[in-house]
Amino acid sequence: MGFTGQRKTVLVTGASGMIGRTVVQSLSASSEWDIRAQSRNPQETRAVLGEVCDVTQVLIRDADFTRTGDREMRMLTKDCHTIIHCAGLVHRPDAPYQEYEVMNVRATQSLAEAAASNGVNTFIFLSTQAIYGLGPYSNIEENAPQQAKTPYAVSKVTSEKFLEMFRNIPKVVTLRPSLVYGEGDRGNILSMIKEIKSGRFVQIGGGNTEKSIIYSRDLAEAITLTLRLPDGYHTFNVSNPKSTTVKELIDTITDCLGTPKKVSSMPEPLLRFGVKAAELLMKEKAPVTSEQVNKLTTTTTCSVSKLVNATGFQQRTSLREGIRAEIAWATAKNLLT
Repeated sequence: MGFTGQRKTVLVTGASGMIGRTVVQSLSASSEWDIRAQSRNPQETRAVLGEVCDVTQVLIRDADFTRTGDREMRMLTKDCHTIIHCAGLVHRPDAPYQEYEVMNVRATQSLAEAAASNGVNTFIFLSTQAIYGLGPYSNIEENAPQQAKTPYAVSKVTSEKFLEMFRNIPKVVTLRPSLVYGEGDRGNILSMIKEIKSGRFVQIGGGNTEKSIIYSRDLAEAITLTLRLPDGYHTFNVSNPKSTTVKELIDTITDCLGTPKKVSSMPEPLLRFGVKAAELLMKEKAPVTSEQVNKLTTTTTCSVSKLVNATGFQQRTSLREGIRAEIAWATAKNLLT
C-alpha cells in the first residue's frame, strides 16, 4: 500500500459517487494524505476510482451505512485526521423520509460520534442548496432562512443542526453545493443531456431562469480548500460565482452534442397546460413533468462571497469544458442511448 505513517489519513465516504470520486482524485494528487475510501460495493468503487487515480494508493473499506453499527463506525474512523462525508441518499424523489433518515441523518450522526471518540480533527459534511427551499431566491446567503421541502433537503437540514450543536470535533465544515454536474452524474443535468440528444427536450419561454451550478472537480477543489480553515464551525454555499441561465445551459449542451436540430421552445402557460392535460389523461408522456417545469422556471441562485473570501475559491472549469467532459463520460458508459 505504501502508506508512510507520517502523512495524515483522510476518510472519504461515498467514494464511488460523483462528488466522492473527484474528491479522492483531488486528494491523490497531494503527498499530504493517506486516503481511506468508504464503499458499499468495494469492487465497484475500485473500478470507479481506477478511472481517476492510482487505486493501489487508496484503502477501500466496506461499510454499508444502512446497517453499520457503532463498533464498525469506530473501526472505519480509527486513526483518521479528517473525514469528508460525501455519502448520502439522493436522486430518489419517491423514497419515503424514513430511508433518508437512516442514510442521511442517523449515519451522519453515528459517523460524527465515532469520529469524536477517535479524536478526528476535521469533519466536512456535504449538505445541499436545497435547504433554502424550492425558490425563487436570488444570490441567497448562508444566513437565509432554511425552508427545506423535500425529504432529501429535510434530512440535510437535520444533519446540519446536529453538527452545529456537536462540539466534540475541533473543526466542522458544512458545504451547501448548488446543482453539481460532471463525470458520474446521475441527476438533472444528465437527464437534460439525454432529452436534448433525443430531441424531446422543450425550452420553456426564453430560458432566462438563472441557476447556480458547479462542475464536480471545481467542487472537489472547494472542499480541499476548506481543509486549511481554522478550527470551529463553518458553513458555506458552493457554486460557480456567476450563475447560468437555462438557455445558456441548453445551448452549451446542444453545441457539445453537435446536435443539428435546434431545441424547440414553447410559452410557459401553453406548456403548463399541455403537461397538466397529459398528466390528467394518463394517455401520453409529456415532454416534461410539472415538477420539471417548476424547476426550469424558478430562479435558484446563491452567493459564494463567504467561501471566496475565506478560501480564495475560483471557478477553474468553464461550462463548456465541464459539459463536454460529462458528455464524453456518459457516452463511454452508454448512458445517452
